[in-house]
Amino acid sequence: MSLHIREVTKENWRAVVALKVSEAQSEFIESNAFSILETEIEKNGVSVGLYDEETLVGYAMYGWPSRRNKSAWFDRFMIDQQFQGNGYAKRFLPLLFQTMYEQYGCETIYLSLHPDNSGAQKLYEAFGFRLNGEVDDAGPVSGVVMEMRLGFSD
Repeated sequence: MSLHIREVTKENWRAVVALKVSEAQSEFIESNAFSILETEIEKNGVSVGLYDEETLVGYAMYGWPSRRNKSAWFDRFMIDQQFQGNGYAKRFLPLLFQTMYEQYGCETIYLSLHPDNSGAQKLYEAFGFRLNGEVDDAGPVSGVVMEMRLGFSD
């Protein structure tokens, strides 16, 4: 399988907006429509579709880089409910983190997640993220902050 990411554009935004998590997960993440609008208005994040060959299976949003801290935010990540359970999350995360490193030169990635989203927390911990004691209440879904130091080298 050939996994790749594509920036959300006028050609694919409707398909990205149509992606959905399960009803039980909906309280854990903002809608893709809200997220795309956020990147378009704030202009410091990137919205991307996650593809397996030509099949759109998920969405991610990242950005808000800090040159001073050599960091960036991994702000949204979702796999459509019909594609969950196929290992996509574990296979897309390294690709996304490598892309963030190449795009921003970041050494640390931050993310926030709903405190009740234990499944996502376990997934991120498996990649090296750790809770840092901070709370992110800047958006409509308040969350606990996790961070990870990247091990990439040029």
